Amino acid sequence: MRRMTAVLLPILFLASGAAAAQEATTIIRPPPVMDEVTMELSAEDWVVTETALVTVAADAAATGSQTGVARSDLLAAVSGLVPDAEWRVVSFDRFTDQAGLDRWQAVAEARLPETEVGGLGEKAKELSRPGLQLRVQSIEFTPTLAETEAVRARLRAEIYRRAGEEIASLERSFGDRDFRIGAIRFQESGMPPMPVPAMMSRGAMQESMDKAAAAPVSVSEKMRVTAYVVLSTLAPQEP
Repeated sequence: MRRMTAVLLPILFLASGAAAAQEATTIIRPPPVMDEVTMELSAEDWVVTETALVTVAADAAATGSQTGVARSDLLAAVSGLVPDAEWRVVSFDRFTDQAGLDRWQAVAEARLPETEVGGLGEKAKELSRPGLQLRVQSIEFTPTLAETEAVRARLRAEIYRRAGEEIASLERSFGDRDFRIGAIRFQESGMPPMPVPAMMSRGAMQESMDKAAAAPVSVSEKMRVTAYVVLSTLAPQEP
């Protein structure tokens, strides 16, 4: 047992010494130092729409024998306002009033071109009858999501292009440096549409919408995209 101990101790000593020597030779390199140029770039354009988001409300009343056709008549009346439009029912409720009549209330929306908006209020009155009433709730000339996204993509592409021009200018000034976009952060702002006054009566609101629809024009919203850009390059290394 004494001879085995005498042999193992040197071996263990050599192994631990080799590990310590390996740790001593490991070099921890600091992260590279970057030279940075920060800037703010902005671009703006108009989001133009030639369609209006039209919201129509429909109310129908029916006795027990007429309940089966009241729902279909109500939806047919909404579609009759503009037959070629793609109307989507966003709300549909049924309840019984104090007189025992079944009442149906629906709200439908559609995107309509300028040429179809004129006279909608009068057409809704013409299609209304006892037991079925139609009314135009709102006409909003606001851009669609697709129209907004198209302008947003165009403005971002403009900022990317200008950032590339800034990189080319820096490399002309510092010929031995290779710049790149280190970071870019976008911010967007837009002009919200003008709201309808809350205290306006329903009759005055309808009259205002009819006047606006009589001479429809395309409506635009300004979009501004601002980007905070960081252009970076490796700092010169000391020999």
